[in-house]
Amino acid sequence: MTEDFAPAVGCASEKGPNRPRNADAHAHQTHKDHLAAVVVDGTGSTPEIAELAQQAATTAALTAAARTPLEGIVMAAQLGGEPDFCATPPSGAIVVAKAWSRRGWVIAWAGDCAAYGIGGSGRVARLTTPHTEGQRMRDRGEPEEAARKYDNVIYNSIFRSVHEGIPVVETAAPHVLLASDGLRLSEDEIAEIWGQHQTDLTTCAEQLLKAARECSQDDITVLIAEHPYPTTRTGRG
Repeated sequence: MTEDFAPAVGCASEKGPNRPRNADAHAHQTHKDHLAAVVVDGTGSTPEIAELAQQAATTAALTAAARTPLEGIVMAAQLGGEPDFCATPPSGAIVVAKAWSRRGWVIAWAGDCAAYGIGGSGRVARLTTPHTEGQRMRDRGEPEEAARKYDNVIYNSIFRSVHEGIPVVETAAPHVLLASDGLRLSEDEIAEIWGQHQTDLTTCAEQLLKAARECSQDDITVLIAEHPYPTTRTGRG
């Protein structure tokens, strides 16, 4: 890590009002001139799930900073033990973003955690597609009212990703926003709050959480990171 490398990251996380504890987790890590950021949404509210979510976030951040986001998820998946397609391991969604110097962000995910690119103009674009049965139904052309009922059923997760696969997307956006699925705001709603609070990433994350709480009873985690060496290329977000 270079001596003057200080990543700009802001985060806010809160348990759902009817949940005993927050099973979301987040982490960020630097390695040389690279920055990795992670959000994990543990499925459930037990102490074991909350602890595992934080372990997964920390493991993925450490690995992604030194290697790649995909390898970060693979290493986090090993916390679930030996892969067994027939078993039902602890579940959780994850999104990992890494900023390279002379390159934009590379993002990998499994489940329904989300990544958004925030462009220099303030435009917000979602970069990830949720791995839910509801989204599968939309992709098959089934009615929205039917698909919506299955948006909380994920078919991919940290620990199933070794079977289901780990997609990767890139963006040249100067900022990325990572979130658990409790952040149920539109791109325009996120952009409006970003426009008001972009000079303070922590305050912006807190305001996004506050706005999301009005329509979500779930755990909510929002992490915003600035690329330490933004590129001049254009890209999604």
